Amino acid sequence: MKLKLDFDIQSSFKKIELEDPIYLIGSCFSDEISHKLLSHKFQVTANPLGTIFNPISTFKILSNAVDPSDQVENEGVFFHWDASRKISGLSQKELTKALNQKLQDSEQFLNKSSWLVITLGTAWAYRLRSSKQIVANCHKIDDNEFHKELLDVKTIVDAFRDFKMHITKVNPYINIILTVSPVRHIKDGLVENNRSKARLIEAVHDMVERFENVDYFPAYELMVDDLRDYRFYASDMIHPNEQSVDYVWSRFMQTYFSNETLSFIKEWQKLKTSINHVPLQPKSKAHQRFLGETLESLSKLNEKVDLSDEIQSIESQIL
Repeated sequence: MKLKLDFDIQSSFKKIELEDPIYLIGSCFSDEISHKLLSHKFQVTANPLGTIFNPISTFKILSNAVDPSDQVENEGVFFHWDASRKISGLSQKELTKALNQKLQDSEQFLNKSSWLVITLGTAWAYRLRSSKQIVANCHKIDDNEFHKELLDVKTIVDAFRDFKMHITKVNPYINIILTVSPVRHIKDGLVENNRSKARLIEAVHDMVERFENVDYFPAYELMVDDLRDYRFYASDMIHPNEQSVDYVWSRFMQTYFSNETLSFIKEWQKLKTSINHVPLQPKSKAHQRFLGETLESLSKLNEKVDLSDEIQSIESQIL
């Protein structure tokens, strides 16, 4: 008896290698995958200005078009319209300094990245009435200061085109993976959320068809059509739970990782289990032998990735 829908995802012709720098930006999927990548020792930068949901703000950050002076003050704290509330300052100068450092580091990493993963969260955007600009975060400013609008497909694709022209000049061989977040934005309403996701999906497939080195990973379809059950969601019934994140991650690996990368991950998972092992008797001969074997395995793997912290931790336990 078949109890769920399954679908194949075509394996990517281009593969992610362990040494490839990966830049991730956008909605929650980018955060979740970045955590997985970091735990497996990849070089990663994710959401340098915080989680971003609308595509216009996302492409603006990637195009290095953020103006540090576009700030707003709320109860003595300064924020930036293109950044999350995690980036703030007690003065304009303090915020500008922090923002410029983030932007500089972000640009440097993006320009050397082999892969860029962009997750679009919503096509609903808020436009500041005074300047007509779309903002990434309203920073708890009165709603009357903004106009809410549903971005059309052309606007989204045009913004991506401008970014693609920018990145091609500095990093022409970067591979771009587009995804649509399966997280429902219920504050907009369920009907409105579906309209938003439809716009994003249509825009994303338009981008894939128009531009080179651009691919689509169906994270949205994996959650909505493949898993398709509330047992795969967190208690808020909106965000994917740990089990579903692991499932989507496994499909992402199968689609994009090379055999060498998959082999490393399998070996590293075993070693992480050994590193996290809690012995009954740390000074016993058996455990000391176990530490020696673990250290030997870590030293071999250290030729591929930096495991100096793990090696130091094991060495400190050897008598």
